[in-house]
Amino acid sequence: MDEYDLIAAWYVAARSPEVGIADLAALARPLPSRARVLDLGCGDGVPISRFFLRERCEVEGLDSSPAMIARYRDNFPGVPARCEQAQEADLPAETFDAVVAWGVLFHLPEADQKAVIRKVTAWLKPGGRLLFTSGEVEGATEGEMNGVLFRYVSLGVRGYRNEIERAGMRLEASSFDAWGNYVYRAAKPA
Repeated sequence: MDEYDLIAAWYVAARSPEVGIADLAALARPLPSRARVLDLGCGDGVPISRFFLRERCEVEGLDSSPAMIARYRDNFPGVPARCEQAQEADLPAETFDAVVAWGVLFHLPEADQKAVIRKVTAWLKPGGRLLFTSGEVEGATEGEMNGVLFRYVSLGVRGYRNEIERAGMRLEASSFDAWGNYVYRAAKPA
């Protein structure tokens, strides 16, 4: 997203490195040793990629913002990072044990969100897990970060459950975290 190029320095400085850690820890518990994790919409990699690297996972970052990918590569030299849009990414099937899309899907139009959910399902190994954030209620809204306007689209709990099931996964849980983010966890059958 071009908007993140405009706010990259501010975003990196303003974002708490503790956001999402409890949800990441819950996601990591059932993962195999040396799990492969895709940080989808990785930004600068903090806190998600950093958390999984500390857990000794093999991590890959993907983000559409060149400014954010540059920061990611500075933070994690040698960790694979791709600069492309999630809805256009072409990754091998059954590659990842987990995909985390924190603060990503709700930036996409509804059709692109559905396409990304299907892609993620294909990228996950059997038994793989997906964690993402979006709104609890269906609808669209606009908001501002550091003076830049962003559009947010949510399919709502029922809409995400339907898309996850259509893609061949199961919604395991959805709830607010301590930071006010609405977090979804899904799993692909083993």
